[in-house]
Order: sequence, then C-alpha cells, then structure tokens
Amino acid sequence: MRLQDVLNLPTFQEATVVAGENGLSNQVQSVNLMDAPDIIDYLTNNQLLLTTAYSIKNNPNALMKLVKQMAKQGCAGLGLKTKRFIDEIPTNVLQKANELNFPIIEIPLNYSLGEMLNEALGCILKERTHELDYALNIHREFTNIVISGGGFSNIIESLASILKLPVILLNYRLDIMAYSHNIDKDAFFEIYWYIHERIHHEDLDIYKVLTLPREGKGNEFTEFSIYPINTTNQQKGYIIIFGKTLATASPFTLAIEQAANVISFEFMKLHALEQHSRRLKNEFFADLVEGAIPSEEEIINRGKAYHLKKSLQYICITCKLDDASDFYHDTHPLQAEKEMSLRRDRIYEMVESMLTKQLENSIVFTKGDLFTILVGFDFYNEEKERIVLEALTELQTDLYHTIDSAMSFGISNYSENLKEIPTSYQEAVDALRAGYRENKRRFIKSYRIKELAEIYKTIPTQKLKEFYKSTLRDLAYPKDKEKEDLVQTLSVFLNNNCQIAETAKILFIHRNTVIYRIKKCEELLGLEIKGSDETLRLRTALFIHSIFNKRLEKPAN
Repeated sequence: MRLQDVLNLPTFQEATVVAGENGLSNQVQSVNLMDAPDIIDYLTNNQLLLTTAYSIKNNPNALMKLVKQMAKQGCAGLGLKTKRFIDEIPTNVLQKANELNFPIIEIPLNYSLGEMLNEALGCILKERTHELDYALNIHREFTNIVISGGGFSNIIESLASILKLPVILLNYRLDIMAYSHNIDKDAFFEIYWYIHERIHHEDLDIYKVLTLPREGKGNEFTEFSIYPINTTNQQKGYIIIFGKTLATASPFTLAIEQAANVISFEFMKLHALEQHSRRLKNEFFADLVEGAIPSEEEIINRGKAYHLKKSLQYICITCKLDDASDFYHDTHPLQAEKEMSLRRDRIYEMVESMLTKQLENSIVFTKGDLFTILVGFDFYNEEKERIVLEALTELQTDLYHTIDSAMSFGISNYSENLKEIPTSYQEAVDALRAGYRENKRRFIKSYRIKELAEIYKTIPTQKLKEFYKSTLRDLAYPKDKEKEDLVQTLSVFLNNNCQIAETAKILFIHRNTVIYRIKKCEELLGLEIKGSDETLRLRTALFIHSIFNKRLEKPAN
C-alpha cells in the first residue's frame, strides 16, 4: 500500500506531513518502531519508521544523518512524535527531506506509537491477504485454460480481458506467438523495430515492466509496456501491453505475473517437445550417414516425416562454431556446458528459421558439434549454387552480429539419389576441415578443394617430400615453438593474399609481429615473398603438408 493510504487510517489522521510531500506515493511494505542509536542497520526498503527520537535527542546532527540514510536505503518515510523528546524538527532537516522527496510526518500525542504500528500492520496484512487471494484466483483461471487445452492465444485473450488493454505475446526472436482480438496490428508494426532495439540494448534478465514512449500523433496508444518471460533454460518471450498501464498497481502486476508464470511453463513444455522431436530427427540422420539404413525404400519411409524426397538432388552443408572450444576453458565447466547448450539451441533455431525461408526443401540436423543442412533441388546448377552461397553468407553475418557467433560452412557436391547422402555428408565435412587446416575463420568452402587433393595423391610420396623439403627448407620440419609460429604465420599470411592487417587479426598478434615473422621466413627460405610464382610454390607446399602431413614426416635418425 502507499504511504498516502497509511495516512488515511484513523490513528494517522491527525498526523501532519511536514516535508517530502512528493514521496507520499512511496510503497509501504512494513512498519518499524524503534529508538535504537544504530536504527538504520535494522531498516529495510519500503519500510515506514515510527519513532520518538529518544536516541538522538541530544545530537542535532543525528536526525539529518538518519534522514539521508533512510532516503538512500529506499525507506518509505519517517514518522516523528514531537513534543516529547524533541520540540520541533530542525528547518535544515525539513529542507533536506524536501530535496530528497523523503516524507517526514509529525505525529501528535493522541495515540501511542504501538497503536499506530498495529493498525498500519493490520491494514498491510489485510491487503497482502487480498493480493494473495487475487493471485490464486488469477493463476487458477490461467491454469484451467491450459488444462482444458487452450494455448497461448487463450491465455493472452484472458489477460487482455483482465487488464482491459490489448496484449501481444512474442518469443525471444520477436515472432508473434499470440495476440488479443482488440490489437491494432498496424500500430504494433510501426513500433516493432523500436521494441527490437530496446530489447537488444536493455537488461531484461529479470521480470520488470518497461514503459516506453510512443512517438508520433494520431495513434490510439501513446505508450506500451514490455514484460519479459523467462524459463529455467533461457529467456523465451515477451508480453507487450498496449496503452497506459497501471504498473504500480498490485492487481495489474499480479495478473501479468501469473500469466507470465503459466506461459513460461507452456514454453518449457513446447521446448521439451521440440527437443524430443529434434532428437528423433538427429537419430535418423545419424543412421543415414553411418550406413545403418540398408535400403533406399527405408530411407524414404523414415525420411517422410522430415519431407525428404526421392525426386530431388541434395547437397549437404555442415557448419560449426569457430570458437566452440573456448567454452571449455572456463573454471566452471558445468556452467560453461549449460551456456554452450543454450547457445547451440539458439543457433539451431536461427539456422532453421532463416534457411527454410530462403532455401526451399531445407532440413536441419545436428551430429556431434556439427550443424548439418540438407537442401534439395529439382536440378542443381551454378545458379542454384550462387543462391546457396548468398543465403549462407547472410546467415553467417546475422549469426555473428545477432548472437556473436562466428560460424564456418562446408558445402558438398550434389547427390543423385538418397543413398549418396552419406558421401555428400563426408564431402561437406572434408570441405569444413580443409578450411580449418588453412587457419581460416568465418569461411564458406566448397568440396572442390578435394579434387585438387585427389590429383596430388597420384604423385609419388617421395616426389612430394622432395618438393616440400626444397620449398620450405628449414621450416619444413620445425623443431621448436618459434619455427612452428613462423610456419603458422606464413600459412595464414599466404591464405589471406599477403595482407598483414588481416593476418594479425586472425592470429591475434600485432601487425609488427607479423612483419617480423615474415621477414624471418624470407631469411630462412632465401627469397622475398612477393611474386606470384614464389607465393604459389609456398602455398602448394603448405597445402601438400596439410593433406599428407603424416606421410611427409621427416624419418627418425
């Protein structure tokens, strides 16, 4: 209840507000009666203190200090019984209370502080009991909706009826999950991007209502509120309330809280069903690529649930978080594992949402730490390949900017029939590995690199060793950390078109360090890394080593 409501009680009616009138709307959650010298240590937020000021009667500065401390601590107000131990409240104390909007109430001698305390606490208890009863009834109403088979739409409609305001429910991606019948969709979409910006720039980890101004004139709604819904696994949605809210009123807040509680359970139930469905889908894909499904007919039958079609040519795309291993360097492995799991769920949903909109006949799976996408085409050609690359580039950029996730992609050749999908999967994995061997990040690599590797495999190993040793000289078989760093820097430098700044960025070192290492490489190689012939020869040697590193190892003496 508000402090103003307390002052309307019979025992408070002759009390006088002598300072801080602007704070009379402060909430009073409890009342305290104390005259201890260290009273501030026992006071809490939204608490009203009643005192005779006995402990500070001989200390003029103590009252000023108490008022400052109570205002800072968020207390509701201070009730002082004068004409007993202090005749009047000092003027400087009243001035400070007015500056702080902290109410000071002068209490007459008519009632004892005990009587005033009991009446105030009784009124607060009565109000709390009423709030609890109201919350239970509201919760029962929302729970009955769920039990009877009603979903998000019924809950939101009921909440809108209780609040007498239009309501929209969004998921964490800001997709509309449900809305009340009286919503003005045009008005909502006008402010959609404003909501988008606020949600991504404000801390909404806890339940709280934000009232935001509505720009423009001639609109029915001048403001709206955002109420975040959280579950045990991750933030899952927002309740948007249109119109002027009564956020400080308990019935209003309780109704939203109860709706949010029921919706959060619905989100968790939906999440559990999605996880179960996703697990079955991933088990099918694992059986498919591991050759555990013996016939094409069985592949077709099991794949029907995921819209796998015999008539289409499929390419396989694998993608992986570039920095996934960083999560396991944390000092709290369980927390790191949980965060990684939540992050992977978010990525899966974004990949599925974005690619299925841009690439028809897309199916998303996960296998180990890889996200895998099968994309079907009536006929796969260069134009279709261009469309795929554009879609992946857009997805890669959105993932990086939206959830700070650097992802790399490997793309296979197309498969003529469903039984060739395991081969396509392996090609996509090989393409992804090839990019990582070249120390690349945030790349999109097609399987064509494998064709070059196959050509090199036709050359005798001894010839490859001779070429490798004659090209890299002292760097061919680095014996210490310094030379290993030189080889790594040289590889990244060549793969990034000899760009010093880009090399430094990828290796997280200073550009001067890159310059020093490249000059050191030139000294050991006996050449200047400038011309196309020199760079091609070095790139070829390093590529050969990445493909045949075991076969090119220097024999033991």
